[in-house]
Amino acid sequence: MEFLKEASRLFVTPEKFDRIKKRQLSGPNGWLLFVACNSGVSLGQAVKHEYETLLRENGSDLEKIPMIGSLENPITTVFADTETCPRLDQHVAGSNVYVFQSVHEHLTPNTVNENIQQLLQVIRTLRAHRARSINVVTPYCPYSRQDKPSFLAREATLASLFADQLKTAGAHTHVTYHPHALSLYGFYEPEMMLVALSGLDLFIDIFSSFKGLDNVVAVSTDAGGAKFTVHFSDAMDIPYAIANKFRPGKDRANLLGIIGDVRNKRVAIITDDETVTGSSIINATRWLHSNGVDEIYAGVSHMKLREEYIPGLIELHEEFGLKEFHTTDSIPQIPAILHLEFVKVHSLARRIASTINHLHYNQSVSELFRISESHLL
Repeated sequence: MEFLKEASRLFVTPEKFDRIKKRQLSGPNGWLLFVACNSGVSLGQAVKHEYETLLRENGSDLEKIPMIGSLENPITTVFADTETCPRLDQHVAGSNVYVFQSVHEHLTPNTVNENIQQLLQVIRTLRAHRARSINVVTPYCPYSRQDKPSFLAREATLASLFADQLKTAGAHTHVTYHPHALSLYGFYEPEMMLVALSGLDLFIDIFSSFKGLDNVVAVSTDAGGAKFTVHFSDAMDIPYAIANKFRPGKDRANLLGIIGDVRNKRVAIITDDETVTGSSIINATRWLHSNGVDEIYAGVSHMKLREEYIPGLIELHEEFGLKEFHTTDSIPQIPAILHLEFVKVHSLARRIASTINHLHYNQSVSELFRISESHLL
């Protein structure tokens, strides 16, 4: 008798399903759910906070987004033999789930590959329990610098391998920020969709006070990032220059010179997608300062710098005209970097929350950034 009563109470009618859909923020791809991997909890919580803030700002009756995974209750358990097991603490069937993971981070002992493995296991667990659509959010795309073998080297294209792993695990979409190479799109299509936010709009906002000034130049740290810098300089209405860089070995970069006219330029804005050791920024800053540029500003989307390389940045600030160094929280920063007054870390949470909102309701993502990037249209 008890089962009969419960079966009747829980029976879903079309009218009840409409109420359930509203309560769960249902969209064309299922009801909205956030899931944070063990190293993605801070990222997931920040995006959740921004999404809920946007709900309130727009007068929604719904106030909370459900999220699995927290510091107190991590989704993945590590056993004594070091094997891992993700475990879901709620029903996920029919959900349009966004899985957050900070693959590159210096705050835990985990390697990049360990964080990737945890991500893949979480995706497979969600797939096994009937999540309808699985979307991966990694603000930094791992292995994006390995989009092709090095010249005359016996290497594999490991960026392609990472995309294949996501497909095999069961993901449908990968959301990332300012990838190293646009060639990554070819590794995902047609089985998956890659949504790569360009990063241009943030730098345009940060350096808007320099727009159209005659004594300012935009500088790319190498030819690979030149296209990004050209778009940035067009939006800012300032000229550009490109550093001619050669890599003699792993994590080393030698500057051969800068292509472009920096004469009579008082300010330089250096842009780059990422830095690991800071060598490219260091070389370009020193060259510019020695050639008459008084103030230098840097915008780097992904800061992978470890503590042993921080003195190089401090030296640039104290002796070579580096006024400000702007980056994002795409990679969780260590306290030693956060304590530097000239380093400004910008949150990506609002941009990611807005992107998720448009994806969830099948709306245009590019529309979000159209005002800042209108020069590209």
